[in-house]
Amino acid sequence: MALVASAGPVDPERIEGARGLLEARGLRVRLRPDAGARHGYLAGGDDRRWAELWDALSDPKVAAVWCLRGGYGTVRLLARLARRDPPARPKPIVGFSDNTALLWFVRSRWGWPAVHGPHPDPADPDGIDAVLGTLGFWGEPARPAARGLRLWNPDPWEPRHGPVEGGCLALVAALQGTPFAPRFDGCIAFLEDVAEPAYRIDRLLWQLGAAGAFEGCLGVVFGRPETFVPEGEGTAALEPLLEEFARQAPFPVLSGLPAGHCRPNLPLPLGGRALLDPVEGRLAWIDPAVGP
Repeated sequence: MALVASAGPVDPERIEGARGLLEARGLRVRLRPDAGARHGYLAGGDDRRWAELWDALSDPKVAAVWCLRGGYGTVRLLARLARRDPPARPKPIVGFSDNTALLWFVRSRWGWPAVHGPHPDPADPDGIDAVLGTLGFWGEPARPAARGLRLWNPDPWEPRHGPVEGGCLALVAALQGTPFAPRFDGCIAFLEDVAEPAYRIDRLLWQLGAAGAFEGCLGVVFGRPETFVPEGEGTAALEPLLEEFARQAPFPVLSGLPAGHCRPNLPLPLGGRALLDPVEGRLAWIDPAVGP
């Protein structure tokens, strides 16, 4: 298992704590000594972060790559990745938030497995174990499932199944207009975000719609609404926006998936086929967990 800091800076104590928990679970951890580097809002300069990421991706001895933190910076490395051929041995990539960009790249360009899930935080050992279970590295293999999702456009929708793709809404929108723009044709889209005023969520969703990202989409499942808005603001301003989006959508729109900027942050194997039952408010993976 390689730990990489491809985005924002990570406190050394958190890095060492994460390594300790993984080693206590019997994993061999690859970690560069400069993983705790800091260059403004980045975990070191682009060259440092690129070398760390590419070494982990291309090393045939590494079974999985786990991003240490989000923030910002991973998107700056996509053009370099695009100039390289994919390494010979595919391996699952784990992360969320800013690392949505990396997850989408390896899924769409290389066909590699990717898990949208929590970064390794020693304060969240349950999250670490959930990821390791999804990867098949620890405990019983996990297949994510969620019930009680809220349907925003009630209709006798038929259950549908397809691959789940997506991640942080701001990153999915930021990639539009680039060669790396996500599309949800034939997919169930998962979107989440954190601490964004409602008008910004509106703008991001409008951008995705205008870019054609939702054409052919099977359904949209949002994360927990309370994580989208700034802390203490409540969801009163967000709910009319979700209602409006759902009224105009030719597919079911649900919310409440406990994944992304929340705890628990349910690990989601992106690209894995899932069953979406809109009327029952249920999303459950059909494919088995990602294997080592």
